[in-house]
Amino acid sequence: MLFVPSREMPLSPPSHRIPPRLHFWLLCLGIFILLAAAVRLTLTIWIAIDTPDSVLSFAAVWLVGLADDAATAVLLGLPFLLGLYLLNRVFRWRTAKVLAHLLLVGLLGLAIFAAVAEVFFWDEYNSRFNGIAVYYLIFPKEVLGNIRESFDLHIYLPAIAAVVLAIYALLRRRLTHALETPLVPGEWRRSAAVAAVATLLALPFLHAGPYEPVTARTTNELAVNGMHSILNAFLTNDSKYDGVYPGIDEAEAIPLLRDMVRQDNTTNLAAPTERSLRRHVDNGPLPAKKLNVVLVLEESFGSVYFEDVFEEKQRNYRNTVSPNWHRIAEDGLLFTNIYATGDRTVRALEAIFTSFPPIPGISTARRSGSEGMNSLPFLLKQFGYRSTFLYGGPTSFDNMGHFWETIGFDRVLGQSDVADRGFKTIWGVADEYMFKEALSRIDSMAAEPGPFFFACLTVSNHRPFRYPDGRIEQRPGNAFKEQAAAYADWSLGGFIDAARGKPWFDDTIFVLIGDHGPKVWGAAQIPVQGFRVPLVIYAPKHIAPARDAVLGSSMDVAPTLLGLLGLSYDSPFFGVDLRRVPPGGGRIAMAHNFDVAVGDGRNAVILTPKGDTRPYAMQPGPFQLQPVPADTVPALIKKQAAAQTQTAHRMFYARQYHELSEKP
Repeated sequence: MLFVPSREMPLSPPSHRIPPRLHFWLLCLGIFILLAAAVRLTLTIWIAIDTPDSVLSFAAVWLVGLADDAATAVLLGLPFLLGLYLLNRVFRWRTAKVLAHLLLVGLLGLAIFAAVAEVFFWDEYNSRFNGIAVYYLIFPKEVLGNIRESFDLHIYLPAIAAVVLAIYALLRRRLTHALETPLVPGEWRRSAAVAAVATLLALPFLHAGPYEPVTARTTNELAVNGMHSILNAFLTNDSKYDGVYPGIDEAEAIPLLRDMVRQDNTTNLAAPTERSLRRHVDNGPLPAKKLNVVLVLEESFGSVYFEDVFEEKQRNYRNTVSPNWHRIAEDGLLFTNIYATGDRTVRALEAIFTSFPPIPGISTARRSGSEGMNSLPFLLKQFGYRSTFLYGGPTSFDNMGHFWETIGFDRVLGQSDVADRGFKTIWGVADEYMFKEALSRIDSMAAEPGPFFFACLTVSNHRPFRYPDGRIEQRPGNAFKEQAAAYADWSLGGFIDAARGKPWFDDTIFVLIGDHGPKVWGAAQIPVQGFRVPLVIYAPKHIAPARDAVLGSSMDVAPTLLGLLGLSYDSPFFGVDLRRVPPGGGRIAMAHNFDVAVGDGRNAVILTPKGDTRPYAMQPGPFQLQPVPADTVPALIKKQAAAQTQTAHRMFYARQYHELSEKP
């Protein structure tokens, strides 16, 4: 006899063969799959509009996607089925039943919110939930603040709540029935058998499913469930290399790498069998300039905001989003083909300050063991430089403050150290106030004897893309992202203009670079065109204006700067001096999710965690990689990609990229 609370009529099981608990569980799995399919349909329409693909391609990813949805639903739902059985006596209590219903409402809210968030995440990153989403979850305060400032929650939250309550209304009586129905003999065994079979089918698919049935990256993204994607990113942030990615014999890898970084002014210092790129770089014979250095990392300022205006027909750069960048570049040394090593700020910190290449998973700036890596501030300290890093936001975010402190910066300052915080978002103070603080701090450093190195990172060109009113002209043709980029440009221009009036200006080199592009977009496995960033080195009294189209990476910033300063040094850097790259030379390296790409301007290869090397044709500039037959890409670049990534991974974990900084 069933125990029936309240005045509601009891529900009969939909089938004598399916117990109420198992039936409720299967019903929830079905709702999860329908919700995932709704997200997939939304993204399919989006992709079909932007990058049309064949019907067969979409059919293939939908078949894989529905299977992945079901497998993910089984895996995530298994604990709840177990709870229904193991706690069946507890759920007879009124308090426990209320808590069960509240848990259902909470899980529905989480599922609906995640579905909506996934659509917005796609708009921002052209990807399912990935490592970026994991990074943000580590800092819920910033994420929730970003959501609150970026979106009108008065619209979205009531809509989400309405959907949650509608689904709950459909499930409420089924849940009550499942909680109150006594166990019948054999029910537990039948339900356990169903769950076991489902799990045995789900686990192999989740581990090795055909998640890339077509060649287009964006279309393949449809094949993966969003919850599966974020769980995979969470579990594999510190991705292994050996045995997972394409490898190369170390006896061949080390000489190959040394050839890659050898230039006409370098001498190898490492033993033949040593896993090291340590070399002496001779930037003589003229005396070192010992100029001050101010390095500005512009948040999300990709080359999409800095198009080529140096052709005669485009010289009216005042009509662009970034007139100040262009004005400064016209009097500086502009590098037009520079690529960031990733789509996160911590990747830029790793590349620019330690000249280290990207390895699969998270940046070394976020890994345990980054302390004491060889770095630009460490080397400059050997020449008497004092160093400071100023960040417009909280230095605790993404481990950045700890990273700066442990790679040689004498002083690290954050949002709380900015005297005038006249306008801020959840990410930090607006750029103009950060630059105002920067000028004050530089004045103090310049008042002391000896050269200084001052670096700073902006925050305004980032969602929620908010900035003080009345600073820039509001152009109807510009979206809110472009307006924020225009404000960032305005702030940078004001900083440089104010610096020109300072007594230390004539003896200072300014290095201006975007940390990464504003968005990674395109169908290629790694959309390299979204990684391009402007690099300007500006010192009117010391560096002649020029425009250099050499192919380079943000890893090359430190060696190039040290060359311009005329400083000779010992270094294991993976980067090179861009001014000494021969015509047609240069290389790039970048990571996206768990893939790593290496390119030379003509060819590129992508190393994947499935152990294969994918070949592409590459053209520098705003162009996507084009897949080509494997035999059309030289074997050398495949070996170089494996040699660089494998060796960097092994060096980091063996602390072999720290040897110079750890010397007494």
